[in-house]
Amino acid sequence: MKREIIHMEGGRIVIPAVHPDKIRMDEAELVGLFNVVAPTLRAAKRRIYKLGILQPFTAEQRIPLKEGYQVVYNLEMIFALAFQINTYPAQQLREYIISRLFQTEKSMVICMVNSNHKSYLKC
Repeated sequence: MKREIIHMEGGRIVIPAVHPDKIRMDEAELVGLFNVVAPTLRAAKRRIYKLGILQPFTAEQRIPLKEGYQVVYNLEMIFALAFQINTYPAQQLREYIISRLFQTEKSMVICMVNSNHKSYLKC
């Protein structure tokens, strides 16, 4: 499977115009994108897992190689990391995400379900 990456070009975020499932990045690519050192990226990733925002079995994919395997992260993890890291590229990605949410003039409805208290909202 060919994968695409998000990168910075001329101080701007470039997101490939492909299906979101095709965007996957490894640790080195994420370090370069967010302009951080690997321990900072790993700490943010651990925080996301510890808080239960994402789970490794959904956010990670292991690609087999001759000398082992390569771990790549999906778009959800990339976006979650952007909200955990405080660098200019992460800020650019956050601003892009938020601007895309409000790009149309239609209203946005978000439904929340709380199964612990048996309260459900219908949309």
